[in-house]
Amino acid sequence: MRHFFKIYFTVILLFIFIGSMTVFGYMAFNKDAVIFPSLGELVTAVKTDEDKDLSPLERAIKNSPRINILLVGKEHVRTDTIMLLSYDKEEKKANILSIPRDTYYEREGYDNRQQKKINAIYQTEGIVGLKAAVEHLTMMPVHKYVTVDYEAVTSIVDILGGVEVEVPMNMRYSDPFDTPPLEINIDAGIQTLNGETALKFLRFRQNSDGTGYSDGDIGRIKTQQAFIRAASKKALGLKLPAVINEAFKHIDTDFTLTEILSLATGLLGFSTDDLQLDIIDHYTKTMDNLNYVVPNETGIKQYVYNLYNIEQEQILYDGFIEIKDGINKDDEAEDKENN
Repeated sequence: MRHFFKIYFTVILLFIFIGSMTVFGYMAFNKDAVIFPSLGELVTAVKTDEDKDLSPLERAIKNSPRINILLVGKEHVRTDTIMLLSYDKEEKKANILSIPRDTYYEREGYDNRQQKKINAIYQTEGIVGLKAAVEHLTMMPVHKYVTVDYEAVTSIVDILGGVEVEVPMNMRYSDPFDTPPLEINIDAGIQTLNGETALKFLRFRQNSDGTGYSDGDIGRIKTQQAFIRAASKKALGLKLPAVINEAFKHIDTDFTLTEILSLATGLLGFSTDDLQLDIIDHYTKTMDNLNYVVPNETGIKQYVYNLYNIEQEQILYDGFIEIKDGINKDDEAEDKENN
């Protein structure tokens, strides 16, 4: 079944390392040939000097060395995988926030229940519309985007000589009507998956008898995150140039080559141990006989505040009401007047 594609791409992380090997070799022979802009210059290119009317979050984002990259895996006209990767050059830390494809996102003029899922935006509004939606949902700016197709998974996993993962259950699924017919037969336990099997592993949603991940799409995302971590560790080695070459065949991005090289220089000292993987704070709800992942705005705000190191007394909640040590400052002032 074509809608079955749940492709969770190792490429989205591997792209970050594009140049990590290439740029070092180039610089060794061309030490004076290139002057790279700093990552800070990339992030601050759109910043202004006016801070007086900014909220603590807006000010933190403006002054942060972080670059946020929208990572998209496409399934035909819809987006099958949506992640926001945030990399802090100074701290050498990366965070990936997964946004489930079934995330509820209401748009004016789109009343069909399927169009109220975030994965439908790309079909009608393209990458520009999806970027705007992700920025609105996460309250974070999207500086750049990377889209990739599912064929990259098969090719890159084979280049890596397979990826070792823990398969959480026996995966048994058959769909004779798929093109070509789909057969998934993977045993539970530690397995080294080649490209074709990895693709099936990532496509898996449920067994033919209806059993599968108890938490549905969230379970698949957790599987995806474990796969990304394992593949990324293996990619950061001698095979990285081959991975880079293959990745470029399947990537569409608004990064320029200069920006890629600049980003690569900022990766010195980065380790996958400093990679944090999360899912947007949410709850599930059935509406119009369709299951949605509904974003929890307060939880998402807390995630963003933590990401940008905003202290508790600076946190702004709904209506930008300042909170200090869990006390609404307006209420605190009113109590003082009453006393």
